[in-house]
Amino acid sequence: MRQTLLLWTAIIAFGTTALPANARPVSYPSGWTVMLRNDVDMNSAHVHYTPDRFHSVGLRLIYDREGDFVYTGAQVNRLIKRWNKPDSQANIYGMVSAGLITDETSSVFKRDDDAGGFIALSADWETRRYFISASAEHWERGRYGDETAYHGRLGIAPYVAGTGALHTWFMIEGHHKPESDGQFQPDKLGATAVLRLFKGPSLVELGVDDRGEPMVNYIHRF
Repeated sequence: MRQTLLLWTAIIAFGTTALPANARPVSYPSGWTVMLRNDVDMNSAHVHYTPDRFHSVGLRLIYDREGDFVYTGAQVNRLIKRWNKPDSQANIYGMVSAGLITDETSSVFKRDDDAGGFIALSADWETRRYFISASAEHWERGRYGDETAYHGRLGIAPYVAGTGALHTWFMIEGHHKPESDGQFQPDKLGATAVLRLFKGPSLVELGVDDRGEPMVNYIHRF
């Protein structure tokens, strides 16, 4: 599990550094972002740098629990369109990644990597009280087959916090994975209740899905 250990080493190293937080894939120019996602299906780390207000470039590491493989790839994110209103903001993003998929069940001396990658589109709209987002992504995963997934979120803030205060959101996240089958049939449709907390440069999400499995996400900007 060499690459899995490297993934967790990166998570620990970046998690101890010091960062305004949101879940968007493009930060402010010259900013670095660490985005971690951990649930019953996978552990994921995305570290990226934003050279200008429209793009970010970085590294994506994923350990897929179902297939027992690791994806390591470069990722480019683009802000396609942004609408700034006095009381709201909306965004559309495009994302593309290309890299290698490594079978973690193989011997270290018999690695047989596959080329892989994905393309994705996401959109969000929010005020200081309400939040909505949707995304679609398509994966090419070599011997593990292709996969298309759709995600959506609805959120509400129980109070409107001021600058520098603790912000709290209650969210519900849903997903649809049309290609799921066999023993993973329950994954075709699913939902997760999420508590989002952020203050300053750090954001934490704690959740539980409809199968009772936990989810922990962490974002840090610096």
